[in-house]
Amino acid sequence: MANKLEEIQNTVVAKYEKFMDGKGVGVQVAAATLGGAGQGGFFGGMMGIMMKNQPPPPAGVTPPPQPASMLGGPWVIGRNVAVMTGVNAGLTLLMQRVRGVEDWKNGAAASFGAGFLYSVVSNVGAPKNLPVGTVIPTGAVAILADAARTGALFATLQTVFSKIGEHFSGAQKEEDTSYVATKQMLDALDLSKYEKNFKKGQLTDSTITLLTEQTLTEVKIPPGPRLLILNHVEQIKEYNKKYGKKNQAMSLALPVN
Repeated sequence: MANKLEEIQNTVVAKYEKFMDGKGVGVQVAAATLGGAGQGGFFGGMMGIMMKNQPPPPAGVTPPPQPASMLGGPWVIGRNVAVMTGVNAGLTLLMQRVRGVEDWKNGAAASFGAGFLYSVVSNVGAPKNLPVGTVIPTGAVAILADAARTGALFATLQTVFSKIGEHFSGAQKEEDTSYVATKQMLDALDLSKYEKNFKKGQLTDSTITLLTEQTLTEVKIPPGPRLLILNHVEQIKEYNKKYGKKNQAMSLALPVN
Protein backbone atom coordinates (compact mmCIF):
# COMPACT_ATOMS: atom_id res chain seq x y z
CA MET A 1 0.00 0.00 0.00
CA ALA A 2 2.79 2.41 0.96
CA ASN A 3 4.66 1.64 -2.27
CA LYS A 4 1.50 2.26 -4.29
CA LEU A 5 0.93 5.63 -2.63
CA GLU A 6 4.56 6.60 -3.21
CA GLU A 7 4.25 5.60 -6.86
CA ILE A 8 1.11 7.73 -7.26
CA GLN A 9 2.80 10.66 -5.56
CA ASN A 10 5.86 10.39 -7.82
CA THR A 11 3.61 10.24 -10.89
CA VAL A 12 1.69 13.35 -9.84
CA VAL A 13 4.91 15.23 -9.10
CA ALA A 14 6.42 14.22 -12.45
CA LYS A 15 3.30 15.37 -14.34
CA TYR A 16 3.25 18.65 -12.44
CA GLU A 17 6.93 19.31 -13.17
CA LYS A 18 6.37 18.49 -16.86
CA PHE A 19 3.40 20.87 -16.97
CA MET A 20 5.39 23.67 -15.31
CA ASP A 21 8.48 23.13 -17.46
CA GLY A 22 8.95 26.12 -19.72
CA LYS A 23 6.44 28.28 -17.86
CA GLY A 24 7.50 31.79 -16.87
CA VAL A 25 8.95 32.61 -13.46
CA GLY A 26 5.76 34.44 -12.50
CA VAL A 27 3.60 31.40 -13.23
CA GLN A 28 5.94 29.08 -11.34
CA VAL A 29 6.11 31.37 -8.30
CA ALA A 30 2.32 31.83 -8.30
CA ALA A 31 1.81 28.05 -8.47
CA ALA A 32 4.29 27.45 -5.65
CA THR A 33 2.60 30.13 -3.53
CA LEU A 34 -0.87 28.68 -4.07
CA GLY A 35 0.35 25.15 -3.39
CA GLY A 36 2.11 26.19 -0.19
CA ALA A 37 -0.91 28.20 0.95
CA GLY A 38 -3.21 25.26 0.31
CA GLN A 39 -1.11 22.92 2.42
CA GLY A 40 -0.70 25.49 5.19
CA GLY A 41 -4.39 26.33 5.19
CA PHE A 42 -5.33 22.66 5.57
CA PHE A 43 -2.96 21.97 8.46
CA GLY A 44 -3.76 25.30 10.10
CA GLY A 45 -7.47 24.54 9.91
CA MET A 46 -6.92 21.12 11.45
CA MET A 47 -4.88 22.74 14.22
CA GLY A 48 -7.72 25.20 14.85
CA ILE A 49 -10.26 22.37 15.09
CA MET A 50 -8.13 20.55 17.66
CA MET A 51 -7.64 23.73 19.71
CA LYS A 52 -11.37 24.48 19.57
CA ASN A 53 -12.22 21.01 20.87
CA GLN A 54 -9.88 21.25 23.84
CA PRO A 55 -11.68 21.08 27.21
CA PRO A 56 -11.91 24.38 29.13
CA PRO A 57 -9.48 24.92 32.02
CA PRO A 58 -10.65 24.11 35.55
CA ALA A 59 -12.59 26.74 37.44
CA GLY A 60 -10.35 29.45 38.84
CA VAL A 61 -7.47 28.65 36.48
CA THR A 62 -6.59 31.31 33.91
CA PRO A 63 -5.13 29.83 30.72
CA PRO A 64 -1.85 31.33 29.49
CA PRO A 65 -2.24 34.04 26.84
CA GLN A 66 -2.08 32.84 23.24
CA PRO A 67 -0.26 34.62 20.39
CA ALA A 68 -2.49 36.49 17.96
CA SER A 69 -1.81 33.90 15.25
CA MET A 70 -3.46 31.19 17.36
CA LEU A 71 -6.58 33.17 18.24
CA GLY A 72 -9.87 32.53 16.50
CA GLY A 73 -11.44 29.45 14.99
CA PRO A 74 -10.17 27.01 12.35
CA TRP A 75 -10.75 29.44 9.48
CA VAL A 76 -8.73 32.23 11.10
CA ILE A 77 -5.83 29.99 12.10
CA GLY A 78 -5.92 28.28 8.70
CA ARG A 79 -5.73 31.69 7.02
CA ASN A 80 -2.73 32.73 9.14
CA VAL A 81 -0.79 29.53 8.46
CA ALA A 82 -1.73 29.63 4.76
CA VAL A 83 -0.19 33.08 4.43
CA MET A 84 3.00 31.92 6.12
CA THR A 85 3.50 28.74 4.10
CA GLY A 86 2.35 30.28 0.81
CA VAL A 87 4.69 33.27 1.05
CA ASN A 88 7.56 31.04 2.15
CA ALA A 89 7.11 28.67 -0.81
CA GLY A 90 6.72 31.49 -3.33
CA LEU A 91 9.67 33.55 -2.08
CA THR A 92 11.93 30.49 -1.88
CA LEU A 93 11.31 29.66 -5.54
CA LEU A 94 11.62 33.31 -6.58
CA MET A 95 14.99 33.63 -4.85
CA GLN A 96 16.22 30.46 -6.52
CA ARG A 97 15.19 31.72 -9.95
CA VAL A 98 16.59 35.22 -9.46
CA ARG A 99 19.91 34.18 -7.86
CA GLY A 100 20.36 30.95 -9.83
CA VAL A 101 21.60 29.05 -6.79
CA GLU A 102 20.14 27.21 -3.80
CA ASP A 103 21.62 28.10 -0.44
CA TRP A 104 20.75 29.25 3.07
CA LYS A 105 20.31 32.86 1.93
CA ASN A 106 17.23 31.93 -0.08
CA GLY A 107 15.67 30.24 2.94
CA ALA A 108 16.52 33.15 5.23
CA ALA A 109 14.97 35.73 2.88
CA ALA A 110 11.86 33.61 2.33
CA SER A 111 11.48 32.96 6.05
CA PHE A 112 11.75 36.67 6.85
CA GLY A 113 9.03 37.51 4.33
CA ALA A 114 6.82 34.67 5.57
CA GLY A 115 7.25 35.65 9.22
CA PHE A 116 6.65 39.33 8.43
CA LEU A 117 3.34 38.79 6.63
CA TYR A 118 2.29 36.04 9.06
CA SER A 119 2.57 38.55 11.89
CA VAL A 120 0.79 41.34 10.00
CA VAL A 121 -2.15 39.15 8.99
CA SER A 122 -2.43 37.60 12.46
CA ASN A 123 -2.46 40.96 14.25
CA VAL A 124 -4.66 42.87 11.82
CA GLY A 125 -7.12 40.00 11.46
CA ALA A 126 -7.25 39.03 15.13
CA PRO A 127 -10.73 38.39 16.60
CA LYS A 128 -12.49 41.33 18.23
CA ASN A 129 -13.24 39.50 21.49
CA LEU A 130 -9.81 38.64 22.85
CA PRO A 131 -9.24 36.42 25.90
CA VAL A 132 -8.36 38.18 29.15
CA GLY A 133 -4.68 39.02 29.33
CA THR A 134 -4.09 38.84 25.59
CA VAL A 135 -2.19 41.82 24.22
CA ILE A 136 -1.61 42.46 20.53
CA PRO A 137 0.10 45.43 18.88
CA THR A 138 -2.16 48.21 17.60
CA GLY A 139 -1.28 51.00 15.22
CA ALA A 140 0.77 50.77 12.04
CA VAL A 141 4.16 51.35 13.69
CA ALA A 142 3.63 48.74 16.41
CA ILE A 143 2.27 46.18 13.92
CA LEU A 144 5.18 46.67 11.51
CA ALA A 145 7.72 46.54 14.35
CA ASP A 146 6.25 43.27 15.59
CA ALA A 147 6.23 41.92 12.03
CA ALA A 148 9.92 42.82 11.60
CA ARG A 149 10.79 41.03 14.85
CA THR A 150 8.83 37.95 13.81
CA GLY A 151 10.44 37.94 10.37
CA ALA A 152 13.91 38.26 11.89
CA LEU A 153 13.15 35.38 14.28
CA PHE A 154 11.95 33.16 11.44
CA ALA A 155 15.01 34.00 9.33
CA THR A 156 17.38 33.32 12.23
CA LEU A 157 15.81 29.96 13.03
CA GLN A 158 15.83 28.95 9.36
CA THR A 159 19.51 29.88 9.04
CA VAL A 160 20.46 27.98 12.21
CA PHE A 161 18.60 24.83 11.10
CA SER A 162 20.13 25.12 7.62
CA LYS A 163 23.65 25.39 8.99
CA ILE A 164 23.07 22.48 11.36
CA GLY A 165 21.84 20.39 8.43
CA GLU A 166 24.89 21.33 6.36
CA HIS A 167 27.16 20.40 9.27
CA PHE A 168 25.66 16.94 9.74
CA SER A 169 25.58 16.27 6.00
CA GLY A 170 29.23 17.25 5.65
CA ALA A 171 30.48 13.69 6.12
CA GLN A 172 28.09 12.45 3.47
CA LYS A 173 29.32 15.12 1.05
CA GLU A 174 32.92 14.08 1.59
CA GLU A 175 32.04 10.52 0.60
CA ASP A 176 30.45 11.64 -2.69
CA THR A 177 33.14 10.98 -5.29
CA SER A 178 30.95 11.60 -8.34
CA TYR A 179 31.63 15.35 -8.34
CA VAL A 180 35.34 15.58 -7.47
CA ALA A 181 36.45 16.79 -10.92
CA THR A 182 33.40 19.05 -11.18
CA LYS A 183 34.31 20.70 -7.88
CA GLN A 184 37.88 21.21 -9.08
CA MET A 185 36.65 22.89 -12.24
CA LEU A 186 34.20 25.18 -10.42
CA ASP A 187 36.84 26.09 -7.82
CA ALA A 188 39.28 26.98 -10.61
CA LEU A 189 36.65 29.29 -12.11
CA ASP A 190 35.64 30.76 -8.74
CA LEU A 191 32.12 29.41 -9.33
CA SER A 192 31.90 26.94 -6.46
CA LYS A 193 28.50 28.32 -5.41
CA TYR A 194 27.00 26.54 -8.45
CA GLU A 195 28.12 23.10 -7.28
CA LYS A 196 24.60 22.49 -5.94
CA ASN A 197 23.16 23.22 -9.38
CA PHE A 198 25.36 20.52 -10.92
CA LYS A 199 24.33 18.03 -8.25
CA LYS A 200 20.65 18.81 -8.62
CA GLY A 201 20.94 18.19 -12.37
CA GLN A 202 23.06 15.07 -11.74
CA LEU A 203 25.85 16.53 -13.89
CA THR A 204 28.59 14.26 -12.59
CA ASP A 205 32.28 14.21 -13.51
CA SER A 206 31.58 11.92 -16.46
CA THR A 207 29.42 14.63 -18.08
CA ILE A 208 31.93 17.48 -17.96
CA THR A 209 33.04 17.23 -21.59
CA LEU A 210 29.41 16.80 -22.69
CA LEU A 211 28.19 20.07 -21.18
CA THR A 212 26.26 22.41 -23.48
CA GLU A 213 24.67 25.82 -23.04
CA GLN A 214 21.22 24.23 -22.96
CA THR A 215 22.26 21.80 -20.24
CA LEU A 216 23.69 24.57 -18.06
CA THR A 217 20.58 26.70 -18.65
CA GLU A 218 18.36 23.84 -17.46
CA VAL A 219 20.19 23.72 -14.12
CA LYS A 220 19.66 27.49 -13.68
CA ILE A 221 23.24 28.70 -14.19
CA PRO A 222 23.28 32.37 -15.35
CA PRO A 223 24.74 33.44 -18.74
CA GLY A 224 28.07 34.79 -17.42
CA PRO A 225 29.06 31.68 -15.48
CA ARG A 226 27.78 29.54 -18.39
CA LEU A 227 30.26 31.20 -20.76
CA LEU A 228 33.14 30.64 -18.35
CA ILE A 229 32.24 26.99 -17.85
CA LEU A 230 31.80 26.28 -21.57
CA ASN A 231 35.08 28.03 -22.37
CA HIS A 232 36.79 25.94 -19.73
CA VAL A 233 35.23 22.76 -21.12
CA GLU A 234 36.73 23.58 -24.54
CA GLN A 235 40.13 23.98 -22.90
CA ILE A 236 39.70 20.61 -21.23
CA LYS A 237 38.89 18.99 -24.56
CA GLU A 238 41.95 20.54 -26.25
CA TYR A 239 44.17 19.50 -23.35
CA ASN A 240 42.84 15.95 -23.45
CA LYS A 241 43.46 15.74 -27.20
CA LYS A 242 47.04 16.83 -26.70
CA TYR A 243 47.97 14.96 -23.52
CA GLY A 244 45.32 12.23 -23.17
CA LYS A 245 42.40 11.77 -20.77
CA LYS A 246 44.62 10.36 -18.06
CA ASN A 247 45.81 13.92 -17.42
CA GLN A 248 42.31 15.38 -17.23
CA ALA A 249 42.66 16.24 -13.54
CA MET A 250 45.43 18.68 -14.44
CA SER A 251 43.36 20.24 -17.21
CA LEU A 252 40.54 21.06 -14.80
CA ALA A 253 42.77 23.58 -13.04
CA LEU A 254 43.83 25.36 -16.24
CA PRO A 255 43.50 29.15 -16.09
CA VAL A 256 40.75 30.74 -18.14
CA ASN A 257 42.03 32.36 -21.33
